[in-house]
Amino acid sequence: MRITNAQTIAIMHGAMNNNSAKLGHLMQQMSSGDRIIQPSDDPIASVRLLRLQREEASLAQFRTNIATLSSSLSIQEANLKATSDTMLNLQDLMLWAANDTNTDADLKAIAGEMESLEQTLLSFLNVRDEEGRYLFSGTTSDKPAVTFDETLGQYVSTGNDKHRQAAVANGVLINENVTVREVFGADLTLLNELHSMVGRLQDPALDATDPAVKAQIRTTLDELNATHGKLLGSVSELGGRQNTLTMLGESNTDVSMVNQKIEGELSQLDYAGASIDLNQYMLALQATQQTYLKINQMSLFSKL
Repeated sequence: MRITNAQTIAIMHGAMNNNSAKLGHLMQQMSSGDRIIQPSDDPIASVRLLRLQREEASLAQFRTNIATLSSSLSIQEANLKATSDTMLNLQDLMLWAANDTNTDADLKAIAGEMESLEQTLLSFLNVRDEEGRYLFSGTTSDKPAVTFDETLGQYVSTGNDKHRQAAVANGVLINENVTVREVFGADLTLLNELHSMVGRLQDPALDATDPAVKAQIRTTLDELNATHGKLLGSVSELGGRQNTLTMLGESNTDVSMVNQKIEGELSQLDYAGASIDLNQYMLALQATQQTYLKINQMSLFSKL
């Protein structure tokens, strides 16, 4: 088969273009440090890298959720502990009020302190976070957990007993909040009994020797102790959630480190091998250019 000069030139141009393209691609890899410039460089590795990037994005969101949730749980725990301290102060006052040696004036003085602690207790139950959301209102965080109904003359629950949840790992959801209802009950028995008892002890017609007064104090004290036990259980549960968040945070960090290692192995360029390839491409390109020059100078007239 006869090969014309035009065919020879076309073949040489194709060879030079091919070597130049390979050389340019390799230099782009070396300048960026990335082995994969486009998916066709390694389709399988490209798919794996996309999966790793999606997983890293999820892990980053999990880290954000864990930090936000941990902060919220810490605020709730601090407020519940303050609530516990207030309830212990009320317990001391009730035990004092239950003493048979108290006079009417003594009980009225005790009632004044209890009324102040009642309002303190209410403020802790209706505490809000930095975004203005009520922490203990369940999913109705735009409403206070507890309000006082002037018509009924008692406290009512304006929140609910549902929990907000946050995703902190693949398939793992953790409750974000404690609710007033799960600690104090839907009827807020303790708060209403406390309010009623304070009102009775402040009644101008109070008789310190009336057995009904002592009975009401003991009933309220029993309810206080039962509610305080539930409160301590919630504090303990919050601590357990914090421990879980710590472990999940460490686990997510470990997974992220493994992902970064694999991503580096898949995407980073081997400069030692690339240097060898660079030399080979440059030699091939130079050889092709020199060959082209020699062939281009040849003609039948030079042989005559």
